[in-house]
Amino acid sequence: MKHIWSTLLHNRWNVFIGAEEYVTWEIAPGRLADGSVVDVWARKDVVDWDMPGTGAPCTSTSRPGRWRSFPYLAGLEGEEGEALWGYLCTQWDKENGVGVLGGEDGGDVVMNAGRKLLRFNFFMLQADVLPNMGFSATRKRLIHSHDCTTVDGEGDAMSVGEDGVHGTEL
Repeated sequence: MKHIWSTLLHNRWNVFIGAEEYVTWEIAPGRLADGSVVDVWARKDVVDWDMPGTGAPCTSTSRPGRWRSFPYLAGLEGEEGEALWGYLCTQWDKENGVGVLGGEDGGDVVMNAGRKLLRFNFFMLQADVLPNMGFSATRKRLIHSHDCTTVDGEGDAMSVGEDGVHGTEL
């Protein structure tokens, strides 16, 4: 008997099946130094828990391209996890002009200090698609809480409230 060795290729033919039975999207409410709450993920000054409409680049995320895989890396821990979640803190501060300059008297001056991101919670939201093309009530799952004020990510624990970011005062 002759054996034929081959590479196992697992092709998926689900291109021919129906649409997903649910939609998902992400938000990341964050607390700024001035006390305001923003959506770090959508880069907006207002947190909107509603499903994105037709204006969003895609239903699953408010960020296109390489960002689509970001929520699926949520399980990373240690240095890799800190780098992943810390990048959102760094990006927010950079895009909002938060920075430290040397003052005339030798002391540091923080520019746009009120816009500094202190902490955020990252949520994945999901709603079922109903037969009449409506949507079920939204389910909310906390993926990660992150403290932007610590270098090693070992900040105070946060509890989740109505606005998504209630917790320990920093």
